[in-house]
Amino acid sequence: MAKAKPKPKIAIAELVAHGPEGESFHHQFVEGEVTRLGRAPASGWTISWDRRISREHADLCWKDGKLTIVCRPTASNPIKVRGAFLREVVVEKSEAFEIGSSSFYVSVTYRDAAPGEIPTADPAQPQGARQSSSSQSRLATIPEELESKHVTSILAEHSYKAGELNHVEFGDPEKQMEILLNLPQSIAGAKTDAELAHLLCGIILEAIPPARAVAVAMFDEADIQRMQQTLGDPSDAIPKPKLMRVQTCEDYEARFIPSRRLLRNALVNQECTMHIVGDLGGSVLTMANPLDWEFCLPMTAESCIGWCLYVSGSGGRDDQNLVTADLLKGDLCFTQMISQLMGSIRTARTLQEHKSRLSSFFSPKVIENLTKKAGVGDILAPSERDITILFCDVRGFSCKAENFKDDLRKLLESVKAALSTMTGGILKFDGAIADFQGDAALGFWGWPTPLADGPISACRAAFAIIQAFDLPPGQQGLLEGFSCGVGIAHGRAIAGQIGTTQQAKIGVFGPIVNQGSRIEGLTRQFGVSICIDEATANFVRRLMPPEEGRVRRLARVRPKGMNTPLLVHELLPPETDQRKVNDMEVLNYEAALDAVIAGRWNEAIERLNAVSDEDGPKQFLLTQMAKLNNTPPADWDGAFRLDSK
Repeated sequence: MAKAKPKPKIAIAELVAHGPEGESFHHQFVEGEVTRLGRAPASGWTISWDRRISREHADLCWKDGKLTIVCRPTASNPIKVRGAFLREVVVEKSEAFEIGSSSFYVSVTYRDAAPGEIPTADPAQPQGARQSSSSQSRLATIPEELESKHVTSILAEHSYKAGELNHVEFGDPEKQMEILLNLPQSIAGAKTDAELAHLLCGIILEAIPPARAVAVAMFDEADIQRMQQTLGDPSDAIPKPKLMRVQTCEDYEARFIPSRRLLRNALVNQECTMHIVGDLGGSVLTMANPLDWEFCLPMTAESCIGWCLYVSGSGGRDDQNLVTADLLKGDLCFTQMISQLMGSIRTARTLQEHKSRLSSFFSPKVIENLTKKAGVGDILAPSERDITILFCDVRGFSCKAENFKDDLRKLLESVKAALSTMTGGILKFDGAIADFQGDAALGFWGWPTPLADGPISACRAAFAIIQAFDLPPGQQGLLEGFSCGVGIAHGRAIAGQIGTTQQAKIGVFGPIVNQGSRIEGLTRQFGVSICIDEATANFVRRLMPPEEGRVRRLARVRPKGMNTPLLVHELLPPETDQRKVNDMEVLNYEAALDAVIAGRWNEAIERLNAVSDEDGPKQFLLTQMAKLNNTPPADWDGAFRLDSK
């Protein structure tokens, strides 16, 4: 009997977009028609979630199986494709590309050509699947819900726990081992989970010729936990997956919908399950037709919790019609190996991406400890704990700006050098970078790893920063003309990834942050480099040896806008640093301060005579007392009220 000729097909091309927070859209192309893409185009397709895409970003045209993309002159970001950044590019069918923070590819499906329609000459092949001539694949329609659409009977069910398939031989060892060895290279271009799932479907279809449909489903971890707690009827509805990619062979005409019984078993029991199926007419246990076998297995890697692979097919290898579990074990074993390797690759990739993100905020030592002790998903969760805040502010910017008003690039490089010096000091002593405010930087210690020595690391960072700014003339380079003030405060705060789902940053929150900022501002009024609060000073006295650092009390003050007085201290280098006050001067100054606080101002003025006139804190006390006619007010409680920040 002559073999029936295949029906002519019409290609349907859609642009598929995915955003960084799971946003997506599908829009169908009209052959040869130009469509505008942007964040808010006057007409065309909108990517509203991506601020890195311009309002009118690019013109798209699908023609003859290829997509031409041309950036508008006003577009701020180019197109990234094949590792290159271009303003104009032509991509092949299903080839992925990126614009801004979003990824795109063209999905091509087929329908029968109506009478008079010109069929597509070269059906599209999804990228990433090296298809044999007998198994060309297409993207199937993704089911909105996992519900019963067609009825079949389970003739046999087999479940396999972890390790049971370890000694089973692959269905096609030579070909499938080659695919396994090339898997990292095959998925190297996939940047998003959706792209990974798309490529994975194509790879499995290629490796298992009897397979007719493959799905990768991704469920929320919290939904999986609820299912494991409730168990329930295997035919009950399961949560809608947060992402599903389905791919079928070209000769599969039906709509493929995975079996919820298989999915439930994989997710709840964390084991592989296989069904041999057939027509019944009344069951609602499986929904795939006309297929006679299917299996589903979970992906168990930490980075793939909630993921599962689903494969369904018809017949066996070498045109065998009788299908048994033993004949399918080899392909199930291969799929399990793909799952494990894919999970390991994704875990390594996720960890590397996480380390790259963290490197902007933490030192390599902190990142290494983080990634060893916590799962990548909860590393950045905010929590309340003891935190040390360090504010450092560059001085001399106005003068520098005036000197370099005709060389703005040199001015910018100087400011960058100053900020790099401050952040370098913070990271050197394993602090975290929380924020930049103009020419000031905010660092903190105590999160995500607890403080082992209180604020001592912050004090060491402060010394390193000041030392870099205090280099002799001629050695300062771009820092010449700059100086720096540092303020340190210690107390309870909330630190972590703070913000919204759309925009978040590493930060710290609490009154101690404002206190640290105010203390840094006091360095100007006292004429010193480093001011610290009382809590920090107590740690320094207990834990920092004198040959590394010292403290002296400066004054009790109420900063402008604050009612609670602060006892401010100066962090001093060792006495061997001849440029700073010696221990005897510290004793004389603190004796004078005790007299000031007690209201014995005449005695305080006499004791200050033993302190150098060049000492900034001495001049501060004399100035504050002079404002009050050298007589303590009737309500004197030992604290000066400051009228400026």
